[in-house]
Amino acid sequence: MADYKDLIKILGEDRVKRNEPMAKHTTFGIGGPTDLFYEAKTREELVGAVKLVRKLKIPYFIVGGGSNLLISHRGIRGMAIEIRNTEYEIRDTKIFADAGVSLRKLAQTAAKKSLSGLEFAVGIPGTVGGAVWGNAGADKEWIGNIVEEVKVLTTKNKIKKLSQTDCRFRYRTSRFKKNKEIILQVVLKLKKDDPEKIREKIGEFLVKRKNQPKEKSAGSIFKNPEDKTAGWLIDQCGLKGKKIGNAQISPKHANFIVNLGKAEADDVVQLIKFAKREVFKKFGIKLEEEISLIGFGKI
Repeated sequence: MADYKDLIKILGEDRVKRNEPMAKHTTFGIGGPTDLFYEAKTREELVGAVKLVRKLKIPYFIVGGGSNLLISHRGIRGMAIEIRNTEYEIRDTKIFADAGVSLRKLAQTAAKKSLSGLEFAVGIPGTVGGAVWGNAGADKEWIGNIVEEVKVLTTKNKIKKLSQTDCRFRYRTSRFKKNKEIILQVVLKLKKDDPEKIREKIGEFLVKRKNQPKEKSAGSIFKNPEDKTAGWLIDQCGLKGKKIGNAQISPKHANFIVNLGKAEADDVVQLIKFAKREVFKKFGIKLEEEISLIGFGKI
C-alpha cells in the first residue's frame, strides 16, 4: 500500500477517493468498488495521473461516460481514472474536442452551427474519447468516418498525433482497444449543410432510439453479425423478457439487458451466456460482446 500513499500524496488527499463504488459511474448502475478513484478535470491532470500510476506500477482503468461497460461486483484493483476534461473548440468545419466531452452535447452543438456528420450521435451516451475508442455509431454511420486526427499519450508517455488511417477503425473497434494508449483529444471533420436537413436527420435518429429501453443499461450488449442484427436473433429465440435476478433481456429491444433495480454483475453475465448459447443453438451464430467486461475472465 506504500505506492498508494505516494500516489495519494502527489495527487492530493482531497482528490483521490478510496473504495468508490463504480456503480455510481456506469450507465448500468452496476459495479463494485475501486481501490482508488480520481477525476481528471483537465488534459494535463489526465496525462499526469496516467504517467504517475505507470511510474508507480499501479494498475489503472480509464472511465469515460460509463456506457458500454459492465464492472464486476468485485470491483477494480488499483485506480480508476475518470476522464472529465471537457474543453472543445470549433474552427470552421472542424471540432477539436477533449476526450471527456459529452458526445450528445457535441452533436447538438454541431447542429446549431449547421455542421453535419454528427447527427447519428445525438442519442448516444458517453464521451468523445469513449466513442472513438469503440468506434461508436448508429445504423451505417460511425464516428471513425469523421475522425481526422487523434492525440494520444503513448505507452512510452509521449504525446503523439494519429491520423484516421492510423486509428484502424473497424465495426465497433479501433487500435485503442488493443493497446494502452490514452485518448486525449479528437479532431472531427464535419461539413456545412442546410440546418433543416440536419434537424430532419437528427429527428430520424431520435425516433429510432425510442425503440430502446429507458431502464438503466450499458447500451447494445452484442455486435451485430453480418447480415443480421443481434436483437433480431435473440428475439427469434424467444428471449425477450428473460430474467436472471434483477437483470432482464429488455422486452422492448432484445439486444439490451436492463437493470431492474438491484441487478448484480453476475446476473448480467449469466444472461449474456444464455443468449449466446441459445442463438448459437438455433442459428449457429456466435454473438460477440460489444460492451467491455471488467473484472471477469473469458465468458
